[in-house]
Amino acid sequence: MEDSHGGVVAEIYAKHRNSTQPESQQVCAVLGAVLEVVQAEGLQPTPTALFAALMSSLEKPETQASAQVVGAMCTLLASILGRVPSQILRSKFHASVHVMQQIVEQSDQQAGTLRSALHCLSYITAAVNPAEWAPALRPFTLLLRYSTDARPKVRKRAQYGLVDVLAALQGSPALQGASDAVLKVCQMVLPGPEAAARAAAAAPAKKRKEAEAAIADAVSKALHILGSLKQIISLIAGSVVAPLSAMLLKLYVLRQPMLSRSTTDCLEMLCSARNSHLGATALGELLHQVLHQESAWLQKDTDLMLALTKLVETGFVRLHELDPSICAQRLPQALHSLLPQLCAQQEGVRFGTQQALKNLIDDCMDEAMVNTAVSQASMHSATMPPAHNIALAVANMLTVRHQDGWVGALSVAGELLETLGSAGAPLAEGLLLRLGEMCAGASDAAEEGTDEASDKVSLAAQNALGQGIRSMGPAAVLAVLPLGLVEALEGKGEARTWLIPLLRQHVQQAHLAYWGSELLPLARALGSRAALAQQSPARQLEAQQCRALELQLWTTLQSFCSWALDTSIAFRSYARGIGTAFEKRTDLRVIICNALATLCLQNRQALKAAGVTEGVGYSDPVGLQQQLGDDGDEDGEAGLMLPGAVPPHYTLQVAQGNAKVLRDFARNWLPLLFNAFIGTDAQQRGQYAAAIAAYATIANPTTLSDFFREVIKKLLKVGEDEAAGVPAVGAAREGGDSSSARKCTFMELALCLAPGLDVNGISILYKSAKPALQERDQAVQKKAYKLIAYICHHRPDFLKANCQDVTECLLAGVVTSMSAAKRYRLRCLKALILLLQGDEAPEIHMPHSMPDAGQTETRQQVVGSMVSEIILCVKEVNQKTRTEAYELLVSLARAMHEQHPPPMGQDADVEMGAPDSMHSRGGLHILFSMVLGGLVAATPHMVAATVMALARLLYEFYGPLEYMVDDLLPAVLALLRTKSREIVKAVLGFVKVVAMRLPVPVVTTHLKAVLEGILLWSADTKNQFKLKVRVVVERLARRLGYDAVAANIPEEHRKLLTHIRKEKSRKLRDDKADKMEMDGDGAGTKSQFGGSNKRARSAAGSQWDYQVFSDGEAEADVRTKLGAATLAGDARKARTAGKSVKSMARGGQGLPRERGGDPLDLLDAGTSRKMVKHAAARGAAAASAAAGPEDDEFERADDGKMIIREDEAQGKKRRRNGNLDDSDDSDFDDIRHIHGAKAALREGAGSVRYAATEGAKSRGRSTAGASVGGRSLGARTSATARGASLQHSGDRFKARKGAKGDTKGASKVEPYAYWPLDRKMLNRRAGKQAAAKKGLERVVKAAKSGAVKGHKAKRRRT
Repeated sequence: MEDSHGGVVAEIYAKHRNSTQPESQQVCAVLGAVLEVVQAEGLQPTPTALFAALMSSLEKPETQASAQVVGAMCTLLASILGRVPSQILRSKFHASVHVMQQIVEQSDQQAGTLRSALHCLSYITAAVNPAEWAPALRPFTLLLRYSTDARPKVRKRAQYGLVDVLAALQGSPALQGASDAVLKVCQMVLPGPEAAARAAAAAPAKKRKEAEAAIADAVSKALHILGSLKQIISLIAGSVVAPLSAMLLKLYVLRQPMLSRSTTDCLEMLCSARNSHLGATALGELLHQVLHQESAWLQKDTDLMLALTKLVETGFVRLHELDPSICAQRLPQALHSLLPQLCAQQEGVRFGTQQALKNLIDDCMDEAMVNTAVSQASMHSATMPPAHNIALAVANMLTVRHQDGWVGALSVAGELLETLGSAGAPLAEGLLLRLGEMCAGASDAAEEGTDEASDKVSLAAQNALGQGIRSMGPAAVLAVLPLGLVEALEGKGEARTWLIPLLRQHVQQAHLAYWGSELLPLARALGSRAALAQQSPARQLEAQQCRALELQLWTTLQSFCSWALDTSIAFRSYARGIGTAFEKRTDLRVIICNALATLCLQNRQALKAAGVTEGVGYSDPVGLQQQLGDDGDEDGEAGLMLPGAVPPHYTLQVAQGNAKVLRDFARNWLPLLFNAFIGTDAQQRGQYAAAIAAYATIANPTTLSDFFREVIKKLLKVGEDEAAGVPAVGAAREGGDSSSARKCTFMELALCLAPGLDVNGISILYKSAKPALQERDQAVQKKAYKLIAYICHHRPDFLKANCQDVTECLLAGVVTSMSAAKRYRLRCLKALILLLQGDEAPEIHMPHSMPDAGQTETRQQVVGSMVSEIILCVKEVNQKTRTEAYELLVSLARAMHEQHPPPMGQDADVEMGAPDSMHSRGGLHILFSMVLGGLVAATPHMVAATVMALARLLYEFYGPLEYMVDDLLPAVLALLRTKSREIVKAVLGFVKVVAMRLPVPVVTTHLKAVLEGILLWSADTKNQFKLKVRVVVERLARRLGYDAVAANIPEEHRKLLTHIRKEKSRKLRDDKADKMEMDGDGAGTKSQFGGSNKRARSAAGSQWDYQVFSDGEAEADVRTKLGAATLAGDARKARTAGKSVKSMARGGQGLPRERGGDPLDLLDAGTSRKMVKHAAARGAAAASAAAGPEDDEFERADDGKMIIREDEAQGKKRRRNGNLDDSDDSDFDDIRHIHGAKAALREGAGSVRYAATEGAKSRGRSTAGASVGGRSLGARTSATARGASLQHSGDRFKARKGAKGDTKGASKVEPYAYWPLDRKMLNRRAGKQAAAKKGLERVVKAAKSGAVKGHKAKRRRT
């Protein structure tokens, strides 16, 4: 039954009708009765009508007499009241409230009815007219009373009611009355725990239990009221907040963890709520009082400390939103209170405090606060500005006193430096000095052989200083921490060489003029000093140091060029000097190339981001750089430098000014770059090519065209001289010794200029590269295809306009193309096929096409021939070519599928390969059908390549191609009966793809045919076919289940499946044992890389494995399984080593000492540096102890060169000294006592295994004849063994000539008796045991007798 107000009746029935609970059935029954009453009155079952019927029924005494009926009616009323208009509720307020109060009081012991009644009471009370609040005070007080009820559900329902009522009173005068009622209840409940505690302290011992019960009751009530306050405290009037906060703060004194935590939650809700009535002044005072609650901050409870930290963080963020000036005055106090928590013992407290401090600095320290502090500091004001106070507080945390909190303090310091920025650099001087000391300590530790990279403090200090360099700029940092390189060389100070890598890593958006005015002269001075020192043999080491420092300073040039603020001015001033260095110093060329590329790429990026299309080139040079760097055979590293996002300050005007300066110097820089490119070896031209390509996009088109024509002329000149047989002489030999090398050089150089060429230039480039496609020289042909590939991919305008010519050119090169050029040829084919398959494909005309063939058929014919070539390339020898072919197939299929998706509703009943269905399935079906035609090829090579291509497409598009599997799989499996091993190998890979990629129902349908086909080769071991078959069967069993495979596998091959199942069970047992052992060690199942050793991969989320068709793939699959056990064993070893490292670290945590053994001066300014160095040394010592002893120190000559001595010479020296081996940790220590071992090893025995044999040969007899004391070592009898054991019976220590006691005699050792364990003692036969114990009783008897005599003698002496 529906109503016109949202179907409340239907909702109630839907909620309760299907329930078997008696309460729900009662609700449905009462609802039916009420509906009958409403219908009898001729009314619709609207919420108002239902409300009236229910209230009139509840007013009757006979209704209130039944608790079940009352509960059901209250449940219905609670569902309806939310839809009753508030005007109606106000008009019936007095009667409704009176009835609900009676029900609440009568249902005090019935929780279900009470909850519904409270719900209704809160609805009615919230609807009261605020101007008539007095009648609503009693029901509101009733809600307050039940908000502290012991029953959780009742209490929660009352709390929700309080929230509804107070939310309805916002902005009205009645809010003050409701807030006063809340305050009165809090005044009665919150002081209870303190009063109960005092009463318990004064109570006698007999009433101790009663006093403790009173305390527990008071605390419970206080917790309940605090839970209510957490919900409503932000809705209370502002005048009540102050006394209420005072009562809350007093609870901290009790140091009761739960009370303190609940109090903190209430205060956090008050401080963070945006609708709170707490003003900025009151909020600041409240935060001040919280920070001074020492009883709360001194507690060791982790949850409480985190809650307090969160309270301070959210409170100050809110205070900054309300009044930044008050927040600025209070903020130093907050940081002074939180910073010591960085040294807390709990890791969670340290991390939470660190994050809170960073958020406070980021959200509450604004630019006005920093500027005010800087201005007051310059005026030498008596009062310390807040920002300066904060900087000093953070710097103080980096002293030795707070060493335990250095990691967190350094993170906070980095955030502070970033917030201060360049404007606040004067405030950060002390902080920068502290960071410099710590970084210097890490550098000292590294120079002494320790590894500071493993020390968190060292890395944190470097990161913090790096943040300062990025935000403040290098000039501000170097003003406080100068490099001091020249002074250090002169012995007047200490160099901060560790600062240069930080500059190179973190400098950005700086002034290029600073580098030219400060660092460039310093680099030149070091270069001059190195040149002078090089002339003196005694100063060779100094020359090397100066040259190294000079290069390091030059490496910072690229960082200063990154989004430089003054390129238009500074580059014009220093371009000539940089160009001179580029021309004269070959070791600086790569550095300068990277800097030039950075300037050009970033300014081009800024211009394009602003919408500029002229003067920025015609294609992205980054794509060309990637293509240049992709040719690993001859291009080497291209040094890719991506420009990234444009900073806000890099406006269009700035970029245009910078680009203009770069264009003006293009005529100077391009010849230098060209000459360096030509004169450099082919494998090392990557950076030069990247710089030329980047400059080509910025250079003036006229200038670039002139240089391009010169390059093309030289390229054509090389071809003409080669055709005429004229030998190259003089300048004609530039670019290489052979004509082939010179052609490659100039084609590569022309390719570098391509991003800046217009259509005419690209046309000239294409025509110059086209004849080289028919070259028989592999290198030349490869470069030519590289040029064409770039044109096809990055200049689609030219490709579309010259599609006919490019198509004919590529089709003509099918026969002449060489393997080395296949990869770039495939890229050309990819661009051409995508163009021909597009909607705006140009017209092409082929000479061998049918006369009546249309453009669609012609294009399909061309694409088909190209697809056949792509299929053959999946069998190329070059791995990169194979990868390119696979990726090309997938990208073509995806593009054709998107351009021509299959029609909806045509998924079945179309025969595979039918002519009339070629275009009805869409573009993916067309390509797949083209590939499918290769299965009937004449050569096994083509058939195998087709199977591999089909496997790749089926792997990627198994969903859209699933309908073809039923026809495709039998055709492919039939190839397993051929004699060509090449085809069989490809089919096994195809079956593996089917097993791991297709849906389980599809694989199950063809499982029998698959198993029968592949098991034909299960006994063939050549080409690892046997192993491949086993891997496929195992994957099928893993995916489909062993039972499904067992039901379809032939009988003669069931043993293989049984073996696979046993191996799986054994592996599971081993994994379970390893897991239990790891859990026992407390290490979990994590590997040494932090991840789980289990590697699960779903069929849908797996990635294509390019080794699926290789011979080593099955072998790698087996190695993966074997590696799991190895990893588990390595993990156990790592845990053992880790424990020893930890114990060593714990044993060496003492403070370092000064020279001479004096204690460390903790007040010294350089103590932080010493402590960082000491910490890094401890970490390196522990790491070296875990890794084992190593000796990585080399001898050095006077000029600093290392002296490497051959191992053979060192071994001879050790052997002359009498050692048996060449290492300090000898493997032969346990055989030194063997007779003949020393002689055998001296004669050159290869190992311990052959040492005895070699030793015997040196004496001309067998090892069986070697003896000690006349007994054979080669074949000792049991009697001989017993005779040897009697040597330790203690008889040789007996005194002679009637004397008593033991004597050392000639043995020089303390008297002892040793009886070796004989396994015969464990024999059940008494005779065997007696034989093994023969003589043991005598030894024990003698020991006891000697002990008695010794005791008597001792007593006589005393």
